[in-house]
Amino acid sequence: MNFEYLRNYALNYYLKYYPSVKKLSEKLLKKTSWDEKQVLSVLKSMDSIIAEKQVIEAKIRFYIGRNKNLSYIKSKLFEKWFEKSDYEEILKNKFNLDETLLNNDYIKRKIIDYKNKWKSRNYIFQKLFERNEDKNIINQNLDEFFSTDSELENIRLEYEKIKWKYEKNKIIERLLRKWFTYDTIKKIFS
Repeated sequence: MNFEYLRNYALNYYLKYYPSVKKLSEKLLKKTSWDEKQVLSVLKSMDSIIAEKQVIEAKIRFYIGRNKNLSYIKSKLFEKWFEKSDYEEILKNKFNLDETLLNNDYIKRKIIDYKNKWKSRNYIFQKLFERNEDKNIINQNLDEFFSTDSELENIRLEYEKIKWKYEKNKIIERLLRKWFTYDTIKKIFS
């Protein structure tokens, strides 16, 4: 295969997808029917263009902008064949690992959204924690938005919707499935 053709192919592929060097070399190896010498010469000619650490940093910023958590970011970078040591170093030096990578405002918006749908505090916590959001930030925001009165009001509204359809035991079961606590449900019936 022609060197110039392969180099142009590599440049186009790199500038379109910004892959890791491993991924790019694997793609070129397939293209050249596993001619390692030619692939190495193309990669060597592209040394001034390939900036793997900057690509990793840009991808991390992109994922943080989309409110992705740390484990998601690491798994995506691993899937794209970036060196683990490189992205671990960038995450440690450029981004503080002790802090959550999630935006506090994002969590507040999700809590408000669930609360507007009359979801219980436990339900909201479970949904946010399924995504491995930071437990402390979730609890702080839930405390800000939920009081015992608002939880009782949510249960009352749910109870009013179903009180004519079911008997007491079925109502309790349905409210428990909506993640309301048994103690607060008992307050509605007393």
